[in-house]
Amino acid sequence: MGSYFPKSELTAAMQCRRGALLPCKLDWPIHRISYWGSDPCDFRHGDQNRWTDNWGVTWRKESPDPAMMPFPIAHPLDADLEDFNRVTWPDADDPRLFADLQHLRPDPELLLVGRHPFAIYERAWLLAGMQPLLTAMAERPERVARLFARIGEFEERIARHYVRIGVEAAWICDDYGMNSAMMFSPEMWNRFVRPHLQRIVKCYHDAGVLVILHSCGNITPLIDDLVEVGIDVLDPLQPNCNRLDYVRRRTAGRVCLCGGVEASTLLAGDVATTRLRTHERISQLGKEGGYIVGPDDEWDYPSATHEAMLDAVEVYRRRPR
Repeated sequence: MGSYFPKSELTAAMQCRRGALLPCKLDWPIHRISYWGSDPCDFRHGDQNRWTDNWGVTWRKESPDPAMMPFPIAHPLDADLEDFNRVTWPDADDPRLFADLQHLRPDPELLLVGRHPFAIYERAWLLAGMQPLLTAMAERPERVARLFARIGEFEERIARHYVRIGVEAAWICDDYGMNSAMMFSPEMWNRFVRPHLQRIVKCYHDAGVLVILHSCGNITPLIDDLVEVGIDVLDPLQPNCNRLDYVRRRTAGRVCLCGGVEASTLLAGDVATTRLRTHERISQLGKEGGYIVGPDDEWDYPSATHEAMLDAVEVYRRRPR
């Protein structure tokens, strides 16, 4: 198989083809790329612990760990969402956003994935503040719809640039859930988020590009909607938040599930439980394919549990297909 897990087997699993070799997030062959400005730290100078990004959001770096995200502490929109002119509205066609990617020479053995961090809902609450946005969804829906439309237009244009670069998959990050429930109702999701997510997915699908939606928390109430929108892969599928048996029944053969193993188990260095949870999730979610096993969060894991998960996965990869 060479030095990488076969890309063809990964895409087969993402397309829910029966008999595909079982992928794992710890050794899957992907190369994620990002446009300039997608990371708020792109606007941090030196060792600043406070700065403002190109949307007008102010961030503070609270941890010296470079892997830890900064925290948003000020938002450019007022609580009533009246003054849209206070947002700088970056231009998705600004050549600087993709200048570093113009001469990209991707490894043909790796799936080239274009990232959309803070897409749609997350971008909206960064601009307005989370609680003011949630209040406005109920009290000022027309203004919220206008805000989401502007964000959706930006993300769709980003998608078209990624397509021109030649991405093979898109990684859309937009968290909708908390531990026990969604942050807002499925009805509000369908009104404010779905139209724009659906256009972005269509843009990618028209170009033959797969779409991965990364959405943390409880998103079980949205499963049927996400199937209808056309999401190809759903990540990270946190087991303490979602009804996994129900999610698998509703998505079988239509959406590839990804993740599902508690990252806390791996981080704790618990080798035996890591093996056990890996086998449990494969049995629960991967019997008929359409599953990428892995942790429900991305960290640098202890080598012992990292290898324990891969050893457990290898048992299934050696089985006759």
